[in-house]
Amino acid sequence: MSAFFRIRLLIASILSILIISGCKKDIHSPDPVFDSLAEELDYITEKYVKMGAAIGVIDLKQQQYEFYYGSLSSQNSNPPNGHSVFEIGSITKTFTTTLLADMILEGKIHLKDTVENLLTAGEVNMPSWNGMVICIEHLATHTSGLPKSPQGSGYPHPPGYDPHNPYSVYTHEHIYEYLTSYCTLLFEPGTRYSYSNTGVGLIGHILGLVDNTSYEELVDREIFNALNMNETSVNLTDEQLINLAYGHTDQMGIARNYTANDIIQGAGFIKSSLHDMLIYLNAQMGLVETSLADAMDLAHQPLYDVGQVTYDGREGTYNLSIGLGWHIDELPEGYTFHWHGGRTSGYMAYIGFNRSTSAGVVILCNQSSPGVITGFGE
Repeated sequence: MSAFFRIRLLIASILSILIISGCKKDIHSPDPVFDSLAEELDYITEKYVKMGAAIGVIDLKQQQYEFYYGSLSSQNSNPPNGHSVFEIGSITKTFTTTLLADMILEGKIHLKDTVENLLTAGEVNMPSWNGMVICIEHLATHTSGLPKSPQGSGYPHPPGYDPHNPYSVYTHEHIYEYLTSYCTLLFEPGTRYSYSNTGVGLIGHILGLVDNTSYEELVDREIFNALNMNETSVNLTDEQLINLAYGHTDQMGIARNYTANDIIQGAGFIKSSLHDMLIYLNAQMGLVETSLADAMDLAHQPLYDVGQVTYDGREGTYNLSIGLGWHIDELPEGYTFHWHGGRTSGYMAYIGFNRSTSAGVVILCNQSSPGVITGFGE
């Protein structure tokens, strides 16, 4: 069995599907023997971390460990620390669906609500499939049929479009026009899984409309402030810039940080530190008291069964289902595992946990490699 699968407390099954191993392990090579998690992580990161990594682990005894590797940037050889700031990419989606779950519990929104009816009246006509319309549940489970993004759909790039920061110039007017006049659904809503940044971006935008504020203000008030995640934001603050672990492309060039307007922010634009993401992980596993506990529990419930899947760099076949934003694996050992990955132009990130054992991991890297993140997601 791969060394990845022998990291204690099943953390190996988390690490093995993420960012650190850009190369597949030679199945004919002997597995090293490790005396500790730290020793095994040292072995893995020495081989595969090209820039920097911050890794936080909560074990079966709910003891918390932090590990730091590599460099803050190609111009700064100091390693990252617990307050170094990284982009977390699509892990943002779990914040968005936590907000959604909270609003559902408050009766402000419902899973079966039609998306078009929640958007600004008269400004958008949502695409449909033979009369089947998209509802909020479809967006939250990636079963809407919406393509991943407007790019490649025939919709012209807005003025100032930057392929290295591909969502930065899209306004809600652009996305409304795309949905009304250019977007064709990939399948009937509710019948298949297909990952969509557009879909979850719409959730964040809609939640801001329901709240009469914006996604950024809502997530800051209801999650960052509620959990005392003071090093986390949608847009980089002056303090975060001081602590920024600069992102790097696969070719090791400095990457531009991702930005977006309200219409897409909920899909993948939060910046955070390991310190704050461990707060978030503890909250998701119910290890700390929070007003969001019921919303987090609701978001963890499976809603759509994807079926049997396999992942690059990970042994075996798994049954995958989708909750509100969360991917849920049934591991061969009998464990249920919630996870999400994230990737931007210069960063990769991962969060995963086992609620029944209260063990989990957060991994943040300031270097991005295509084809390495997780089997699903970005």
